[in-house]
Amino acid sequence: MSLPYDLRYSARSLLKHPGFVITIILILALGIGANTAIFSVVNAVLIRPLPYEAPERICMIWETNQSKNIKRSIVSPANFLDWKEQNHVFDSLAAFRFWFFTVTGGGNPQRYQGARVSASFFPLLGIQPALGRNFQPEEEQVGRDHVVILDHGVWQTRFGGDQNVLGQSMVIDGEPFTIIGVLPASFRFTRVLNGELVLWMPMAFKQEQLTREDHSIITYARLKPGVTLSQAQEEMNSITQRLAETYPKTNAGWGAQVNNLQDQAIQPIKPTLLILLVVVGFVLLIACANIANLLLARTTARQKDIAIHLALGSSQFRLIRLLLVESLMLSLAGGVAGLVLAYWGINVLDAILPENKVPHLERFGLDLKVLGFTLVISVIVGVIVGLIPGLRAHRFNLSDTLKEGGRSGSETAGGRRLRSVLVVLEVALTVPLLISAALMLKSSFLLQNINRGIDLKNVLTMQTSLPKAKYSTPQQTAAFYHQVLQRIQVEPGVQSVSAVNFIPLTNLGDATAVTIEGGAPPPPGEKLTVSYRVIDQNYFSTLAIPLLRGRQFTDQDNNETHGTVIINQTMARRYWPNEDALGKRLQPQFPPAKLPWRPESSNAWLDIVGVVADVKDDTTSDETVPEMYLPYLQNPSSLMNFLVRSTGDPLRLAQSVRAQVLAVDGDQPVYNIKTMEDVLGEAVAEPWVVTSLLSTFASIALVLAAIGVYGVIAYSVVQRKHEIGVRMALGARKRHVLKLIVGHGLKLILIGVVIGLVAAFAATRVISNQLYGVTATDPTIFAFVSLLLVAVAVLASYLPARRALEIDPIIALRNE
Repeated sequence: MSLPYDLRYSARSLLKHPGFVITIILILALGIGANTAIFSVVNAVLIRPLPYEAPERICMIWETNQSKNIKRSIVSPANFLDWKEQNHVFDSLAAFRFWFFTVTGGGNPQRYQGARVSASFFPLLGIQPALGRNFQPEEEQVGRDHVVILDHGVWQTRFGGDQNVLGQSMVIDGEPFTIIGVLPASFRFTRVLNGELVLWMPMAFKQEQLTREDHSIITYARLKPGVTLSQAQEEMNSITQRLAETYPKTNAGWGAQVNNLQDQAIQPIKPTLLILLVVVGFVLLIACANIANLLLARTTARQKDIAIHLALGSSQFRLIRLLLVESLMLSLAGGVAGLVLAYWGINVLDAILPENKVPHLERFGLDLKVLGFTLVISVIVGVIVGLIPGLRAHRFNLSDTLKEGGRSGSETAGGRRLRSVLVVLEVALTVPLLISAALMLKSSFLLQNINRGIDLKNVLTMQTSLPKAKYSTPQQTAAFYHQVLQRIQVEPGVQSVSAVNFIPLTNLGDATAVTIEGGAPPPPGEKLTVSYRVIDQNYFSTLAIPLLRGRQFTDQDNNETHGTVIINQTMARRYWPNEDALGKRLQPQFPPAKLPWRPESSNAWLDIVGVVADVKDDTTSDETVPEMYLPYLQNPSSLMNFLVRSTGDPLRLAQSVRAQVLAVDGDQPVYNIKTMEDVLGEAVAEPWVVTSLLSTFASIALVLAAIGVYGVIAYSVVQRKHEIGVRMALGARKRHVLKLIVGHGLKLILIGVVIGLVAAFAATRVISNQLYGVTATDPTIFAFVSLLLVAVAVLASYLPARRALEIDPIIALRNE
């Protein structure tokens, strides 16, 4: 008989049992859909090549310093220029620096993210503008760098897709720039702060920036054809060694590290994605075990049909083929249903996975590779779950099965053992998933509720940055923020207002080398580096940060008085362990690059006037680092964040605060408007996303395991209907029957739990570095999950057991 016959026969057979078919398709849809959705992320992040010309030849070069324990640092412009001139392994090198830009004219001022890049940047990527041209080398000179290339999106939104946009002028940061190009719609580059880069300008190095102490640019490179990454690394080692000998004061100990661009981008997230891929693989295995159990039950119920086929001369291969065709039809239907679930799941993943944590230049989607993956696993599942009942079918006793008086559909002892083993397997696979999810949930809860040393409730934050063209002196910058803060303070509903260059909990910030008067000198070649923030005098009161000793800043801490500084408790303990830090002096050594968030300070030595409690800025731990606070009136920063504590809902103040900023300067937009509670939520978003996904898949596994236990016990009740009838006829009480059936399910669960616990002890080590405040072998979690599974087993066994209690012994015996 031919394959078309098998297809018609299987289709007719399945259509007679629509409930059975729908159950299997739904189970498969869960398993295959979860795998497809996660694989779409893995494909986009780990497999799909970057959308640039010969992306395997594109690298990033970082500076390193083992003596200072610096594994990766951005590059100093002077070193970059030397690398560019002295290397023989790269076709080109390009410099990149992220930047904020304020665009005025044509309506309200708008804030855009963009970058300054060297003229070689777009050619290095193999990108040619859709309109206009790339930057020219001469536009890297100061005074000739007032040109801009637009992202396709901002060209559409701000200029309406005007084909005559080239040559038009834009006022950016208070200065005119000429539009020379528009990037193609297909161009994608790494998002920064989870935002698109839409304005691109040439990087012109000012003389004061050409210092080897200023590490301020990111460096990209393209390998020459035939040059390997190791050869490039050897070349850079030679160049950095020569530079260290030539400039021992600044370059001693500094080296370079060459990384493939894609490998570097995926390195932080790769372990997490592979863990999720393994997790959904476990879910699929549990689904397969479930379906194999259902098909075994169906095969047992069809013993007479199968026996007739065998009696009429069908071979074992012919029988297996028939059952394989049936299982493949089911698995392919489940694969189609899984694609529907995956399509929805992919959209959810695309929305909840931040691009700055999970780098992907394009949306996750069902491309040919993902569709091929779904087809392959559907076929594999169909073959596996079809072979199990197929290999069992030929073991039926034909004479017993074909006896007219024999009990139809009775299962052999081997069949019962196999079904029990499959249930044990489901439970054993579910245990490590549930324990891992529970560990992550506990860790995320603890992380969310760390006492961070600040009061986040009812605090609104928004950011602004002043252009140097308009605010050319530190006094002008300080005066702007002073006026705005005074105006916001008198707004109705404002309890307190402050300003800071970097708000807490964002994992952003800056650090500077400092010299401590009278302190022990650092080791040779090293500098004492301390994190810092530029704040106004109300910062500590606005965020409820306790002042431990000394005083807060006042309006008298301005550019006409001696420099002052406040330090945190960790810094005081570390550098003045046995004495009072108040009155001591230190000297910051800010790098020369005029970045918007760096203060412009004319003070040399700063007096420590206060010590405040620590703030736990690192959202992944409760550790604190030495930190100092500088008054903005003495150290003006172009980029500042307003912090407004309100008496009610802080978002209601957003418009009034924006109005006060515009009242002082109508060309200054505010952006990044959010509450401090939202800031914390974004900071811990990555562990919460991983926890949510892991919990979702673990919950699916638990449901499938419960279905598996229920199915085995329910089928066992049907198979043992005669036995139960005999027991009840002989006087067995209902509680004894209940104990018999529930005990069988509980036994399977306990065996699976024991095996799963052993597996979990090994599996949870993989996520140990992602846990906070909880160990990978937390006994309470292990105990809780074990009890949960036992409870699920009792419930899943109790429901069919209740049905067994309703069996009429006389009817059961008569039917047999």
